[in-house]
Amino acid sequence: MTNLIQHLLILSLLIQNLLFAQIRITPLPPNKEGVFDNQFFDKNELRDVSILNTDWNVYYESDPQTRVSVSLPAIFEGKESLVFEKQIVFTSDQIKNRQTRLGFLGLNYSCEISVNGYNIYKHIGGAYPFEIGLPNDILKENENNTITVKVSGKLDSENSIPVLQRYLFPSVKSGIIRDVYIKTIPMLHIAVANPVSELDQSLSKANISFELNVENSSFSRKSYQGSTEKNFYLRINIYAEGSATPQSKGDYLESINSEVKEFNVQLEVINPQLWSPETPNYYLCEISIVSDGQVIDKTVRQFSFFQITKKDSELFLNGNRFEFKGTTYFLNETDLRKINSYEQIRDDLSLIKATGFNVVRFAKMFPNPYALKLCQELGLLVLIELPINSVPEEILQSKDFETRAKASLNEFSANYSRFSNALMIGAGSSYLPNSTVTSNFIAQLSKITKERNFFSYASFSGVPKTAIEDLDFYGIELFSPGIEHIKEELPKAVEVIGNSSLFISEITYPNYKGNSNGYLTKNSAEAQAKYLEDFLNFSSRFKYSGFIINSLFEYKGAFPSLYSGYADNGLYTFGILDYSRNLNDITYRILFSKLNYDARVTIPIGSKKDDSPIIFILISLFLAVLLAVLINTKKKFREDCSRALLRPYNFFADIRDHRILSGIHTVIMMFIEAGALSLLITIILFYFKANILADKILLAFGSAALMKSFIYLCWNPQTCFLIVIIILIIKFSLLSLIIKCASFFIRTRVELSNIFYSVVWAFLPYTLLLPLELILYRLLGNGSFNMLLLALFILFFVWNIQRLLKGIYVIFDLRPFIVYFYTLLIILVTVGGLIIKFQLSSSTIYYITNSIKQYKSMIF
Repeated sequence: MTNLIQHLLILSLLIQNLLFAQIRITPLPPNKEGVFDNQFFDKNELRDVSILNTDWNVYYESDPQTRVSVSLPAIFEGKESLVFEKQIVFTSDQIKNRQTRLGFLGLNYSCEISVNGYNIYKHIGGAYPFEIGLPNDILKENENNTITVKVSGKLDSENSIPVLQRYLFPSVKSGIIRDVYIKTIPMLHIAVANPVSELDQSLSKANISFELNVENSSFSRKSYQGSTEKNFYLRINIYAEGSATPQSKGDYLESINSEVKEFNVQLEVINPQLWSPETPNYYLCEISIVSDGQVIDKTVRQFSFFQITKKDSELFLNGNRFEFKGTTYFLNETDLRKINSYEQIRDDLSLIKATGFNVVRFAKMFPNPYALKLCQELGLLVLIELPINSVPEEILQSKDFETRAKASLNEFSANYSRFSNALMIGAGSSYLPNSTVTSNFIAQLSKITKERNFFSYASFSGVPKTAIEDLDFYGIELFSPGIEHIKEELPKAVEVIGNSSLFISEITYPNYKGNSNGYLTKNSAEAQAKYLEDFLNFSSRFKYSGFIINSLFEYKGAFPSLYSGYADNGLYTFGILDYSRNLNDITYRILFSKLNYDARVTIPIGSKKDDSPIIFILISLFLAVLLAVLINTKKKFREDCSRALLRPYNFFADIRDHRILSGIHTVIMMFIEAGALSLLITIILFYFKANILADKILLAFGSAALMKSFIYLCWNPQTCFLIVIIILIIKFSLLSLIIKCASFFIRTRVELSNIFYSVVWAFLPYTLLLPLELILYRLLGNGSFNMLLLALFILFFVWNIQRLLKGIYVIFDLRPFIVYFYTLLIILVTVGGLIIKFQLSSSTIYYITNSIKQYKSMIF
């Protein structure tokens, strides 16, 4: 008995270890505090900042005894929430005389934060930076305080932002993915400081309006009860970059008689140095609270003066014609790397700038705020947006989703504006154009953006032909359409929206074939270079706001993609530079040449290659020849084929009556039928290997494993043929067993071998497709006969099912109605059950219908 108990205990420990191993906790390279300046954290002599990246304990909420010690940033895999816990000591002075704030530069996806067992904050989701105040009354003096952060990476199809079905999103793992810090500030401090500047028409004077919130954290304390009002000066100094003397300053006598008070003060700057991509000038705005001649608190904001205007259907920056020349930038901070993320961000953004871009779009993810600061200093206009992409109308019109989107937009726009004002804020991407539901949703978000004094934009999967209230810029996404189609469709949007409001938000051309002999090889490196060259030539003649190329760097995706091509490492292939950053890449040289008006780069023409695998022809010929040889050399086989095809009722009646039928012939026929059907499936899958509609329909089910398996089969026809033919051979036996089991409910008894013969010979018509399969891939590629072929395949499928059902009711001597009725009932229950399951778990129907609408609206 004792041994049994010991074995059970050991088994339970092994199970716990296995469960724990399902979520791997991985620390990332530590970020060095010295990589960036103190201004990034708003650290000064009155505000102390300490990084809290070391000595964290991690455990499951269900198993707090099993802990792992990690340093931040750290990521984990799995669906279960993970708890990060740290002990920190606060001095008596910090608790009694200071306000303590806990800051996160980014975590994925949502979290609940508690201190000493008290829940103080719930982060609804999103890897944008945020700070929260720690209530002093729950903190302990000079002893350990426990900070607990329960992180969940779970996304769903209707409530989270982003949703589960993330099309071409970067792969971002769950965890605390950026720095965590503690900031201590004075009790009387500046809580919000948003400088909003406006230039006059001559650009020689800037009026700055400061929206300030001053907070008094000691207002409710007994020491303050005797006073009703506290006077102080708001002192504002504005310094040009690198200057020690303020270019403008002002003191404003104010008073506070509550816990929080809002102030709005004005300041003027004469002859400001303007920000532009060529001259990225910026200012430091130092805001102080001065009381009794002593500076109590101070905060510093970095901002710039610039003016974007639309005039005569053209876009202007500081009075000069301006055009977006941008790229999307995806940095997977949760990917294992050798250097810390701050160094990677600086290197990448510097290369983007050197290439000749003037705009960076952070699409489908919340960027590291350090990237925004660098963009302002390098001269890169920033487009940053909600990670909403391809969300169906049924979800967009949900009040809960709209409320969540508004809250998220308010949060991230307020937090990111602390790091840069050279940015535009977007409502998301891949919206359906010309949809009332979509327009209303975007208008609600754009209104918030305008209230925060930022330009608004949204990206559409097709050509928008209706204006949306409060939306400044309309982006159009291009997924490899011909240049002639772009020339035809864009003027339709210009007529309604205007040149200055229109830009290409994504221009994507996958390169999954690598280097070839020339650009006539579709989806090669040379073809990608040629496509971008043709587009940039067109762009220079077509007057609109500009373009965003997707993307300068390769990145790993959250889901595999048909459109991008199958890759074992999960990389999307439409990036121009891989991880090696090889600047001799021909597409990069074309971009650099065009953006910098450099010497022309010659792209070799080469010769067009047929991508139809020869294996399709060889297999089809082999099966057809094998069938022909058997028919012409074996009289019995020929007679069986003829009777099974032309007189199936009599043929199945012979099986019922135990007439002689060769088992060897049946097995051979099974292999030929399985081969013919497997080849048909393989050809169709290979034809859809890069189809964007099939890609999005697969994504609608929300399963990365399903997508990876399907995409692997599409891109590997030899393997696909072997796997499918094995499955089909098993299917013949399994289907025979199912029919045999079902026959227990009726009186008639039929041998399993006879059932097997009926099943195999019922699918004989599939062998008639072998001659067609010789040229099927070319016919599909032509496109003219696809609807006819679809009708033919459906007819063949129905015909074979009908033959199978006929074989069943003949060999079991049943009424046809009974067999047809129960078969139809089983199909309806099975298919209906699967549809209901996926709809309830992943809103699959909504996403499939949305994918079809998107596909119809795209430019091709």
